[in-house]
Amino acid sequence: MAAVRALVASRLAAASAFTSLSPGGRTPSQRAALHLSVPRPAARVALVLSGCGVYDGTEIHEASAILVHLSRGGAEVQIFAPDVPQMHVIDHTKGQPSEGESRNVLTESARIARGKITDLANLSAANHDAAIFPGGFGAAKNLSTFAVDGEDCKVNKEVERVLKEFHQAGKPIGCDASMSLPAPAPWWSWNAALCCPGLSCVWCWQGESRTCMGEHQ
Repeated sequence: MAAVRALVASRLAAASAFTSLSPGGRTPSQRAALHLSVPRPAARVALVLSGCGVYDGTEIHEASAILVHLSRGGAEVQIFAPDVPQMHVIDHTKGQPSEGESRNVLTESARIARGKITDLANLSAANHDAAIFPGGFGAAKNLSTFAVDGEDCKVNKEVERVLKEFHQAGKPIGCDASMSLPAPAPWWSWNAALCCPGLSCVWCWQGESRTCMGEHQ
């Protein structure tokens, strides 16, 4: 008799499990999760550029790689840059400044964005899930004065606002760099105004990814 009861119990358990897997036995959320045609909301990512060209703006290879991976991940990307003059213009064939030439960061960044770019003043953390800053010396020259002032640098007011907004909202801030800076830490972490407790980012340095927490506080 005990064997019969055990057999009946096992059959009932199997039937219950089958019912939970059948369409009628799932909750609406379970059915939606398993239905491949149900669309998932795309991540809304803001990509912040600092010009066009590794020595005086955004590193183009890095920006392109980020855009490719975001596209593959199904993200909705909007590209931004500050509407300010570049610190200077570098002749990339010589690696030297071009005397008497000036360019605008927003205008130059539009080359990478194929014209679809927005003034950084219009970026709001409320409209995006994450912000990413590609590498290039433009981060140290146009988004901040790190290239000239080092740890006493000032950060562009719109960049500072954006970083603080995303931080306060608890949203990811990503940055990428190969050889753009002399130290493996976010350029803004040297700025006293941005070294607020808990300010963190995903930082990529020479192929390594890690999370920084206001290292220079």
